[in-house]
Formats: sequence, C-alpha cells, structure tokens
Amino acid sequence: MSKLSKYGQILSALVVISALSMAPPDAAAGQGRGRGQAKKAEKAEKHENKADKKDDKAKVVVVDRDGHVRVIREYALAGSLPPGLAKRDALPPGLRAQLREGGALPPGLQKRLVPVPAPLIVRLPGVPSYYHRYFIGDDLIVVNTRTNRLVTVIVDVWR
Repeated sequence: MSKLSKYGQILSALVVISALSMAPPDAAAGQGRGRGQAKKAEKAEKHENKADKKDDKAKVVVVDRDGHVRVIREYALAGSLPPGLAKRDALPPGLRAQLREGGALPPGLQKRLVPVPAPLIVRLPGVPSYYHRYFIGDDLIVVNTRTNRLVTVIVDVWR
C-alpha cells in the first residue's frame, strides 16, 4: 500500500468523525425516537392549564356581605346561639391582620375555626357547595375548599 492511499484513508476517517461530531444530538441518537410523546403530553398539559384558568375567570362568585351580616345579627338577637358561638374570643390584632381575601388561611388559625351551624347556613345567602363558612373570633370567613383560599372576610359580623 502506498503512503498516499494510507493518508487518504486517515483523512477520510477524520472527515467522517468530524461530521458525526457536528451533527445535532437528536440525529445521532436514533432520530429522536420517544420524544414525540413527551412533547404531545406537554402540549396537552398546557392546554388543560389554560382551560382551567379560563374556567376560574369565567366563574366569578359574589358573596353577599350585607346579607350575611343581616342574617347573622338577626340570629344572634333571637338568642339562638349554640354554646361554642355564644362564648367566642376575639382574635389578636396580629392574627386578624393576616386574614386577607385571596390569601391562604394562616397556620395556627385552623384550630380556631368554628363551623357555621346548620340552622344558620339555611338562612344565609347561597354560595357554591365548595365554599365553606366559618366563624373565627368576631369575623366570618368564606373558604374555597378547592384552592384553600379565603374568598371573603367579613369583619365584626356579630356587632
């Protein structure tokens, strides 16, 4: 074999090696097999998230604050308070300041929640079934159980 043909083979081998090293990683790894399903799943997930956001924006629920206050005060004046509500403690100012609409229920306040009694729930204005109402001190809060967020905080509902 001549030296020229040996150099030609080495040169052609270097050209092939350099061409393969410059190829995109997907082309070198079996034409990207198996990645198409992951991309489809990502697109489907993004589509579902957009649909959820549209549903949340489309479903605006208004809580009748004045109606709640009126019914609760009438209920209290009638003297039909259950024992847990008749003896209620006001929240400390620092904890009360943490109650914000759209925010999460602060930790440590969950044990102070008093569910609204059934006879009073029947009289109160309607809210969706996934909203739950609680007394916390002198305040009434409405919690969205799907998101665990405070929907409404009605301050001094008993006064």
